Amino acid sequence: MEELDLVILGSGPGGYVAAVRAAQWGLRTVIVEKENWLGGTCLNVGCIPTKALLFNAEVMEFVNHAKDFGIQCGPATFNWDVVRERQMKVVQKHNKGVEYLLKKNKVETVRGYGRLLGKGRVGVESASGNRELLARNIILATGSEARVPPGMEPDGKLVLTNREILQTKSVPKSLVIIGAGAVGVEFASVYKRFGTEVTVVEMLPRILPLADEEVSKELQRVLKKQGILFITGAKVDKLNRLQDSVEVEIAVGEKKEVLKAEQVLVAVGRRPNTENVGLEKTKAEVERGYVKTDGYMA
Repeated sequence: MEELDLVILGSGPGGYVAAVRAAQWGLRTVIVEKENWLGGTCLNVGCIPTKALLFNAEVMEFVNHAKDFGIQCGPATFNWDVVRERQMKVVQKHNKGVEYLLKKNKVETVRGYGRLLGKGRVGVESASGNRELLARNIILATGSEARVPPGMEPDGKLVLTNREILQTKSVPKSLVIIGAGAVGVEFASVYKRFGTEVTVVEMLPRILPLADEEVSKELQRVLKKQGILFITGAKVDKLNRLQDSVEVEIAVGEKKEVLKAEQVLVAVGRRPNTENVGLEKTKAEVERGYVKTDGYMA
């Protein structure tokens, strides 16, 4: 088994950029990706598709308020299939861009689930069989996934995360979003402008709790004006999945309330993808799922 200079687990921004740069410096580099696509969460089920949807929603809003600019047109309607098709084309275009960059710089892509085996070895499991790689250096760029509290597991129909909601084939009449971080607020903005009744539930006192307080306050004012309902300082006690809707039991202080919607989006944050990647066979120290690193990220 020939020893490689570098093996990278994950083809997201942390992985493919490192792979290209390493190859440019003459390192024989292999990138391992478990998904069918390259580019990671950001490109495929995160930043890029949501920004595409946000632009569509912005166009919808401009048309609906065209008369404010002296332009007369009828009430705007939309074709959700076309909206999704455009979003997917944007993603596919960038996918091809990442693939081109890797090929141009002679980075080999290995499809399958990569796992550290210790002593520089990386095992890759795929439908076509198993493979083992030997490397002088390894980069862990496995990214993150949606944090899902117990009882809120996505089913692709009633309860969704950022991955499932991008696959929906229709716009729900009502949507409860649990979590008012970047993911929750973005989807709230998109779906409200496409006509969905949106309620956002946040455990902390304000939306975008990690952002500047003034920005958070101003954004909430703007979104509230658009008709989005925010319930802050609220704890979600339970989800009840009915036949074609979901009930969300919440508590705001001593007050109990039940919210009902066609779908629920769980957007309470992200967690690192460090489980089941073989870290226990290395010297890496892990705390709450995060790998401890030095000043050089090693």
